[in-house]
Amino acid sequence: MKIPSTGQEITIRPFLVKEEKLLLMAVQSNDPQEIIRTTKQIINNCIISPEVNIETLPFFDIDYLFIALRAKSVGEKITANFVCQNIVEGQKCGGKFAVDIDISNVELENNDKSKLEIRFNDNLIFNMKYPPYSIMKSLTEDKNILDNKSKIIAACVDRIFMKGQYYTNKDFTTAELYEFVENLTQQQFEKLEEFIMTFPKFYVKAEGHCKKCGKNHSVRYNDFINFFQ
Repeated sequence: MKIPSTGQEITIRPFLVKEEKLLLMAVQSNDPQEIIRTTKQIINNCIISPEVNIETLPFFDIDYLFIALRAKSVGEKITANFVCQNIVEGQKCGGKFAVDIDISNVELENNDKSKLEIRFNDNLIFNMKYPPYSIMKSLTEDKNILDNKSKIIAACVDRIFMKGQYYTNKDFTTAELYEFVENLTQQQFEKLEEFIMTFPKFYVKAEGHCKKCGKNHSVRYNDFINFFQ
């Protein structure tokens, strides 16, 4: 298979029964850190190509590897349940309907690398990167939405050009980068916020039918961790 962000071809194997059990236990623990750790461990176990470092891959590459492994290990078809949001006589229908989803047909959206450079003016340019899986999944568990966004933005900074010089993220501590982001103007922050709100992500298109109101639905499914619940 190919890694989405780089196009690099790698070899993987299906995960084993014991590995599926580990992931089930992690999901049932409701511990986000345990789910992250176990997911990475299983993916790393299943990658045969020696040159792949999952710690440095963008989070959406890990998501894709997870989807591919699930498809090849357990099966490409799953059934997901949805609630009809169609308005009938001024109220939501609320009918429940099942959708059969083929996860071998995942699609990636917003994979536009031109967005990685955010230019405010000739004296302030941000070069961004996509965060690795551990950071992204940990930060998205943060309940403080505004603080969470600043932390994600800070984690995405690769280089900053200001006053005629480039500074890399290694020139700052994590706290310093966070403080730098917090001291931006609202307009500057909104540009960086747009970057994180349009991260690449995977989804599967599927069709479903609500028997209660008769509406045909076209759905986009991306809640892949629920495969194991």
